[in-house]
Amino acid sequence: MNKIIILTGSVRPGRFNIQPARWIYEIAHKRKDAESELVDLQKVNLPFLDEPVPPSQNKYSKDHTKEWSQKVNETDGFVFVTPEYNHSLSPVLKNAIDYLFFEWHYKPVVFVSYGSLAGGTRAVEHLRSIAAEIRMYDLREQIMFPNYWDNLDENGIYQFTEEHEQLANRMLDSLIFWSQVMKDARAKLSNPQE
Repeated sequence: MNKIIILTGSVRPGRFNIQPARWIYEIAHKRKDAESELVDLQKVNLPFLDEPVPPSQNKYSKDHTKEWSQKVNETDGFVFVTPEYNHSLSPVLKNAIDYLFFEWHYKPVVFVSYGSLAGGTRAVEHLRSIAAEIRMYDLREQIMFPNYWDNLDENGIYQFTEEHEQLANRMLDSLIFWSQVMKDARAKLSNPQE
């Protein structure tokens, strides 16, 4: 069965990020067509990139890099949950991506974004160009939460709707379909004689 990771893109105290990350994880976890895992970069706790050799050389020296490499390598598709900071993505998410290279190749990615009026779309546009460089397959489907603070209840909990859930399942349909297609393609790329 294909494995999907929902990856948090913020570690700030009091972050909103964990709410949409847990929400999309709960929807994905109910499905029977893929195994899903919520990976919180706050718990992964990667230091600012400290490998002396570029990741394209595949010569990791740090245990935290080797553990992160294994986690990403065994995954078939990703949901990046991203805030928008100054018209771009967060440094913690960029750092986590930059640690690795080959492990991301030929894997699909979708995005859940949030922010002010643009709903995180500018962060996602940056992520799409990064995904191209690391040979990921960025899918069109995206869920945006513009001005997310307008939908928080008195306890600061976001009020997700049935329409949000429908959008999430359509996005996951595409991600899971392409994760299988790309998994088959990765197997052929690994064995070019076939």
